[in-house]
Amino acid sequence: MAHNFQIERTGNNFFARGDDNARFFVGRRVPYGGNIGLYNIFGGSPLTPLFYAAADYAGAQGFWADFIEPTAICEGRSFLTLNSYDSAAFTFGFGQFAAHVPDGDFIKMFRALLARPEAEDYFPHLALSGGRIMREEAGGLVPLETATSTAAMMKYLNPGLDEVEDAEVIAAAKLIHWTTAHPEARAIQVATMVASYRSFMARADKRVGIDGRTADQCLVIADILHHGRGGKMTWPLVGEALASTQPLARLIAIGAPQWDGRKATLKKAIAARPGLAQRRWNRAAADFV
Repeated sequence: MAHNFQIERTGNNFFARGDDNARFFVGRRVPYGGNIGLYNIFGGSPLTPLFYAAADYAGAQGFWADFIEPTAICEGRSFLTLNSYDSAAFTFGFGQFAAHVPDGDFIKMFRALLARPEAEDYFPHLALSGGRIMREEAGGLVPLETATSTAAMMKYLNPGLDEVEDAEVIAAAKLIHWTTAHPEARAIQVATMVASYRSFMARADKRVGIDGRTADQCLVIADILHHGRGGKMTWPLVGEALASTQPLARLIAIGAPQWDGRKATLKKAIAARPGLAQRRWNRAAADFV
């Protein structure tokens, strides 16, 4: 049976109530760069606390659960993180997966969610067909994403950036409720993040050669790719850092000054996990050993 959600607004804060009448926080209306949208990670946020911890997923993901944890810390750790105020239109999860990237993390996560049996309870008008997310309409299935565009998916989740719309709040409420109520939904976020970080390691090995590099250095490379702070100079900068006498420090330093806070958080998280320096990337195994 499809879940029904009612929107409640208190000032700039949006809440929702599900079928059980339990009220939960969705997000706060905020202006950003000429846009208006929602976000829910801020000081004093009433968001339900639901955080990523490597130990909870070590059984399924092994060392990779530890490997992604520093990035999770940089992103705020919350499985319920939401923002809908920038050009990505809709970003969700502890890895802040963004809907604007074709075949990107958000799309892969959402596909996996729609393959779940409870998907009909949350998004009854969406379906998977040919590996793509579709919307069921009177004329048949209409694609919301392709290999080159997620524009329709973005519009479905967030119709516009000039104000907070009901559709935007409801879409966010559904994902927050689903993620809170079903641990499998959280496991999908983790599996999506691990798959991305595995692909980052394969890319890095092809571009700059990381065979034998310690996992702490590899993690910084992955975080740079996930965050995008290296820009067009990512690979030259990474190559220079790896060739230096202080590769870890040089890798952490990559990125504009505006990201100094994130870099400091990453450095602290890595320092607190000395086990990262004890594992090395093995090209033959395509894994850390």
